[in-house]
Amino acid sequence: MHDCIIREAGPADIETLAIVGAATFLETFAGVLDGGALIEHCRTRHSAAAYRAYLDGGARAWLAELDGAPVGYALLARPELEAARAGDVELKRIYLLSRFHGSGVARDLFDAVLGAARGHERLLLGVKADNARAIAFYGGRGFARIGTRRFDVGGKLYDDVVMARELEGAGQ
Repeated sequence: MHDCIIREAGPADIETLAIVGAATFLETFAGVLDGGALIEHCRTRHSAAAYRAYLDGGARAWLAELDGAPVGYALLARPELEAARAGDVELKRIYLLSRFHGSGVARDLFDAVLGAARGHERLLLGVKADNARAIAFYGGRGFARIGTRRFDVGGKLYDDVVMARELEGAGQ
C-alpha cells in the first residue's frame, strides 16, 4: 500500500519527466554502468527535449507522485525494438526511486500502461539482462522473453532481454 497518486502526464510535465527520468536512471545504474556513459545518457535521453519529442510523437506518460513530488514514471510509445511487428506498442520506461520498490507503485504504473495499451496486439519492453528483479516483475505480469538486443547508454553497449506480452482484446 502506498499514498502515491498515479496520473497521466501532459506537456506541462515535460520538465518533471526529465528530472525524474534522469534521477531514477542515475539511481538505478550508478555503480553498475560506466559513469561517463551514464551521465551522457541522462544528459541526452532524459532531457526535456527528449520527453517533448516522445509526447509530441504520440507517446503517453504517467507520473507517480507523493505530496506533489515525482517518485517514478512510466512511458508508453511506438515500438523501436527490432522484434516489433504491426500492432505492437512498447513500454519504453518504468522507473521508481528505490525507496518505493516493493510498495505497489510500480504495479499501479504498470496497470495505467496496460489500460492504455488495450487495442494493441502485444506490449513489448527491453530490460537489462542482469536485472533479475525487473525480469521477475514483468514475468509475473505475463511477459515472456522473445529475444535480446544491445542497448546504447552514452556510447557504451549493454545487453538487454526483450520481452513481450500478448494483450487481451487485441484487434477488437
